[in-house]
Amino acid sequence: MNKTLLGITILLLAQFSFAGHHEKSEKHSKTILGYEISEEGEKLDIVAGDASNVDIWVKYVEAHNKRDLEAIDSTNAADFEGRAANGAIVKGPEAHATFLKEWFATSNPSWELNYAMASDVLQTDGTHDHWVTSSYTLTDTIDGKEVASEELFDVQIEKGKIKFILVRSRVLIAEEE
Repeated sequence: MNKTLLGITILLLAQFSFAGHHEKSEKHSKTILGYEISEEGEKLDIVAGDASNVDIWVKYVEAHNKRDLEAIDSTNAADFEGRAANGAIVKGPEAHATFLKEWFATSNPSWELNYAMASDVLQTDGTHDHWVTSSYTLTDTIDGKEVASEELFDVQIEKGKIKFILVRSRVLIAEEE
């Protein structure tokens, strides 16, 4: 029994040693998921991002569900910009707080996560833009009636703060609810 355990332990240690071994000349490469076209027309690779950015975004949306304007404000970047599905553009944390106060006072929005994934866009100067793409089901009260919609978000996160949000939305039909 002890010899068997010792043998298994040695095999596992050897496996981990080989799996983690890379020559100095080998580059750690990231899997390219797709690409983005820059304003200059250059093709920029999109690679898997840091999942901790998903956590930042999920907590941020949960703060919306809790109506925690202080948590939302503390997570917004100083140059925050949000673009809503209805065409509204909100610039700055103060304008965002005003927008949310009005919405929360006249409605009862709540979001339920469907999925979220992190990605990085590799810039030509060697930096990365960090993004989270997610889907939520929004349940809201409009003109006294509960309405469900599917919302897709592209969110740029910079230094742990929400810098930019782009929202796309589609009302769900009865068969989907």
